[in-house]
Amino acid sequence: MNLEELINKNYDSLTVNDREMAENIFKDKRAVKGMNSTQLAAYLHVSRTTLVRFMKKLGIDSFSEFKLLLNRKKDDGAGGLGLYDLGDILREYHLMIDELKKNEYSEICESIYRAETVYLYGSGNEQKTIAEEFKRIFITFGKCCVELFDLGEAEFALKRFKEDDIFIAISLSGESGEALKIVKTVQKTGINTVSLTRWKNNSLARLCRENLYVGTKTVSQMANRVYVCLSA
Repeated sequence: MNLEELINKNYDSLTVNDREMAENIFKDKRAVKGMNSTQLAAYLHVSRTTLVRFMKKLGIDSFSEFKLLLNRKKDDGAGGLGLYDLGDILREYHLMIDELKKNEYSEICESIYRAETVYLYGSGNEQKTIAEEFKRIFITFGKCCVELFDLGEAEFALKRFKEDDIFIAISLSGESGEALKIVKTVQKTGINTVSLTRWKNNSLARLCRENLYVGTKTVSQMANRVYVCLSA
């Protein structure tokens, strides 16, 4: 599904202003493709908050996902899998990187550098894979790293936590009940907690002292499955 099809699907739930925004987006689609979120909001004569609200109505979680849908060609009938060319893929990654570069990372990097031990927890199989990759990278640079798999392991590790240690919880949605329980448990020791979640406000990000985010974009939808690329 591309952006035009998504708008058509949700057209009845859009306000008059929403429909006018959609019309203006498609008036000069080529120009819109080269805009960032601030430029697009100015082009549409709305605030960035209004633009984000419009995307949320369509079920779009991030501006990079919006650009992906805008660039996507109509389904070719092959199971709903969209077609992309290399230029589209490169543009999407550059947009995602530009969004990530807007954040300041010096403080969290300093916290990781000072930590004697970095503890990691992933809320699901994919998140645990990301935690394992983090562990590999940290160990390569001589940083002691411990991966915790569940609440029981976290409770067992509490007595080993030190003041400068850091605990990183990875959850795409930021709403994993197990992740929230674990972070609340480890916070009792005063350890620094960091969340790694998608680009949006969520319970885990609000709970942790520091936050990191991943850019997400839907690559394809078929057989009721959604495939998403992550960029941290």
